Amino acid sequence: MPDTADLIAGDELKAAALQYIGEARAKIEGEQKGLRSIFDSWLQRVLAQLIGFDETMAWEDSVREYALRSPEQGQNLQWDLRRLRLFLDRWRQGRFVDYLQRERSGVHYHPRFGTEFGIDVLLTCQGAPSLMRWRGIPLMKNVFDFAMYPALFAELRPRTVFEVGSGLGASALWFADNLEFYGIDGAVYSVDRVKPAHEHPQVRFFQGDCSDPARLFPTDLLHTAPRPWLVIEDAHHNVGGVLEHFHPHLSTGDYLVVEDSDVKRDVLRRFVTAHPGAYLVDTRFTDNFGRNATCAADSIFVRTETAPRQ
Repeated sequence: MPDTADLIAGDELKAAALQYIGEARAKIEGEQKGLRSIFDSWLQRVLAQLIGFDETMAWEDSVREYALRSPEQGQNLQWDLRRLRLFLDRWRQGRFVDYLQRERSGVHYHPRFGTEFGIDVLLTCQGAPSLMRWRGIPLMKNVFDFAMYPALFAELRPRTVFEVGSGLGASALWFADNLEFYGIDGAVYSVDRVKPAHEHPQVRFFQGDCSDPARLFPTDLLHTAPRPWLVIEDAHHNVGGVLEHFHPHLSTGDYLVVEDSDVKRDVLRRFVTAHPGAYLVDTRFTDNFGRNATCAADSIFVRTETAPRQ
C-alpha cells in the first residue's frame, strides 16, 4: 500500500467521508434500487466503525490507539483507513481531471502505472496461460478494459471509431459488436501496417504506417465521419505525430484513448501541454475498478476546450 502521509486527513477527511456517503446512499436507493455493491458494503462497515470512535479525535489517531489495544483487528482497520483516504482523495478531484494534476496525485501509487494494483495483477490481467479471445481471435485487452469499453460505448454512443493499431483485428470486431449490441448506427475504421483479413459489416480495415499519420485514413473520411468519435491509439509508433494529426479533427465531446500509456507519458505530457484545457482525463472510466485499472492509465481523454463544471 502506498504512503498516504500527505493525503486528506483530520476534520477534512471526516467531512469528505460524510459527503460521499450521502451521495452513495442516493445512488444505492436510486439507480441500484436498494442493492449494495461490495464496495458500498465495505464503505458502510468502515465508516460505522470510524464514526463510533471519540468524535473529538482524528480518525487517524483513533485507529492508531485501536491498533495498540487490538493489534490484529487494528491492522485491518489501518488498511481500511488508508484505502478510504486514497479513494476520497480521488473522488474529491471530480470526474474530469487535468492530466498533469493526475500525474501529481499519482505519487501515492505504482511508480510506473499509477495504479493501486500490484505488478502481479498487471502481469496477468490479459490472461496468463493464454490471451482472452473474441470471435476466436486473441484479444489484446485486459479484463478491466474488457468491462470499461462497453461502458464507454454505452455512454458515449460513438458513431465513428478510429483504431490506430489493428493487431490481429479482434479489437475492431469487438468494437463493432459493441456498436451493434447497443443499437448504435456507427462504423469502426482500423489501420495497421499489416491489414487483417477479417470481415464485418461495420468494420473497414486499412493498411498504413504511423510514420506518415496523414495517410492512415482518407482525408474525406476525417471530414465527414459522423460524431461523436472514439479515437484509440494502440500502435506505439510515432505516438506524438498520430495525436497531433487527429487533434484538429477532434470536436468537443469526442474521446481519445491512448492505450499502454505507461511507456508514453513523456509524449502525453508534451501533447496536453501543447493544447492546454483541450483534453481532460475522464476518471469515470480510468478509475471505475480502482485508480487506473486500465491499460490507458491517465489517458482516457474527453475533448473539451474548457474544463466542465464538477
